[in-house]
Amino acid sequence: MKPIILIILAVLTAAAEIKAISAEEILSKVDRNVVTSSIRYKAKLDISISGKVMSKQFQGYSTGNDKAYMEFTSPSSDSGKRFLRVKDTFWMYLPSVGKATKLSGAATRSSLMGSDFSYDDAIENEKLSDLYFVTLEKEEKVNGSPCYVIKLTLKPDKSASYFIRKIWVDKSNFSYLKAEFYSKSMTLLKTVQVLEFKQIGAQYYPTHIKMENKLRKDTWTEFKLTDVQIGASIPAEVFTVKYLER
Repeated sequence: MKPIILIILAVLTAAAEIKAISAEEILSKVDRNVVTSSIRYKAKLDISISGKVMSKQFQGYSTGNDKAYMEFTSPSSDSGKRFLRVKDTFWMYLPSVGKATKLSGAATRSSLMGSDFSYDDAIENEKLSDLYFVTLEKEEKVNGSPCYVIKLTLKPDKSASYFIRKIWVDKSNFSYLKAEFYSKSMTLLKTVQVLEFKQIGAQYYPTHIKMENKLRKDTWTEFKLTDVQIGASIPAEVFTVKYLER
């Protein structure tokens, strides 16, 4: 068989493989991996700014896509700082103030404790398929793992921190290995690498993530989760201002 025929067959085979699964199916499988009914965890933020790394630890809880709570435990200067989201309302508690302060929508997209993550990034638990249209762009390897590359574009009636996302999805288990977040003008805002994930039940959940905010210079942040409990029972009182101010 002539080489040109082999090349044509290889191209046709690759195209058939791409069409074997739709972009919507890929995104649905990604959602099943990362969206939880409830979760509790401990976390560590390693924040690098101009080569200097500082670490912060906190514990977090969330239920559904509209209730989330975070409480920082170290260093001592941050201990007792707490954050609460209930639907579209976000609250912050600082021990030095002694009462909860409501944050505006724009504030939730600002830096979380000086990191490259925003508050929204840290507590995101909504199905991407509800927010974005999706297309399958190509296939590409990430660190040797074959991936689908999908492009997400925000639906006109939805609101999110990023207008466009590109996600590299591992073909073997539909965990995502890296992502790029863009503005409407296609300015690259942030990049994400998933350095480690853990299989919890049927889910491949990311537990070690590195994010770089491309609008900042010489910074990166690693977000490491431990003691992850998916489907955990969380008392309703956790998601109240009273609990925040306790």
